[in-house]
Amino acid sequence: MSLCSEISLHSVPLWNRAYSVYNDDDQGSVLLYPELLLSPLNKSLVINTSDSSDVVSVGEYKVKTSLSSTLQSIFDKYGDITSDSKLQSLSTRTYHLETLAEVVIELQSTPLHRLSESRAGEILAIVKDIETAKIRVGWLRSVIEEVVEATRFIKRRDTVVLDKEACERELLLAKQELEMSLKKLAEKEKEINEFRERLMKTTGKLGSLEMKRTSLDKRFVFLRSKVEKFQGQSVFKDIL
Repeated sequence: MSLCSEISLHSVPLWNRAYSVYNDDDQGSVLLYPELLLSPLNKSLVINTSDSSDVVSVGEYKVKTSLSSTLQSIFDKYGDITSDSKLQSLSTRTYHLETLAEVVIELQSTPLHRLSESRAGEILAIVKDIETAKIRVGWLRSVIEEVVEATRFIKRRDTVVLDKEACERELLLAKQELEMSLKKLAEKEKEINEFRERLMKTTGKLGSLEMKRTSLDKRFVFLRSKVEKFQGQSVFKDIL
């Protein structure tokens, strides 16, 4: 189950914009829980506190108005999570429930890259403390444990992303260099092939000329033998 589906609260209402808890500059960010993008929890990371008299009832608990819808959503989805609690004090249980609602709101409205590892660990410790009071928050603890692990590795991921981008740039340059080298090699191979063709033609021509010279030498020797005996003498000297 994903982090978002694990903690999504299906009945979070659209509160008055004055109670938003998200930064306008982060509208393009990836939230831990994107299903709350349309909730009023999207203007400031500081949960607004209300006057002590500004409380409403959620079941038997009187909680701050700013937390009531979130707490009601938790009860709607997970039932009365305090039913097994050994805490006798209603005010103590109320305190734990308000703390839980504040944690949920913070997680729902904080992009992962803005949640530090130390803060995630602190939130996990708070939830574990609530769990020791026998308040059923295992559904939230398991999600936060994943979040803590994610925050632990996010810097490493960012480093890997930078290394990967650098590697991609070097890879692109290497490919371009290889393409240029192959192009030059192809040009050189073409030149070599043309040179081979010229060499073969020249070699063939040389062979033909050698054969022609040999033939001419033989003819010359033959013809010379026919005329040398008459050189410097009368042609009819030995006739009479």
